[in-house]
Amino acid sequence: MIKKGNPAAGIIFIVSIAAFAIFLLIVGYIGNFVGTEMKEQMGSEYPEVNRSFDTTINTSNVTINTLWYILFAGMLIGLIVQAMLIQQYPKVMVPIFILTLIVSVIVAIVLSNTYHELAENASFSSASAYQSGIHFIMNKLPYVAVIVGLLSIIIIFTRDGSTGAAGGIIN
Repeated sequence: MIKKGNPAAGIIFIVSIAAFAIFLLIVGYIGNFVGTEMKEQMGSEYPEVNRSFDTTINTSNVTINTLWYILFAGMLIGLIVQAMLIQQYPKVMVPIFILTLIVSVIVAIVLSNTYHELAENASFSSASAYQSGIHFIMNKLPYVAVIVGLLSIIIIFTRDGSTGAAGGIIN
């Protein structure tokens, strides 16, 4: 079976990372809020319990950024590999890919603004302060969409006529 490319892969990439960023913003807020409140309510009478709440707070503040980078890098590598392994398209398909690039930029603008509004919300601003890497990428999401889309288009349409990067080994 010959692998087919997906012109909407850029849109799927943008929506997935934006949804994960919003999810991590909410999880960061919940983890930080619940950990802090439970620690205050239980008092410092039990140091083992307080250490577990400190771990929850630390995870909400530090580990979430690491999860974000892993997902972002993994999806980006997957998108590039998919672009390298697909069948070559005829040049007449370039306008379709450019159209989906435009749609992905529009979707990225909407999702970037949505994330920005959520991050500026009084409830989520404390969690957003610890997620500086996520906040940076989400504010630049339309640029990421353009770069990733153009990179995919370049990879797809500048290859030779083989069925994939492996030169016909992929069936």
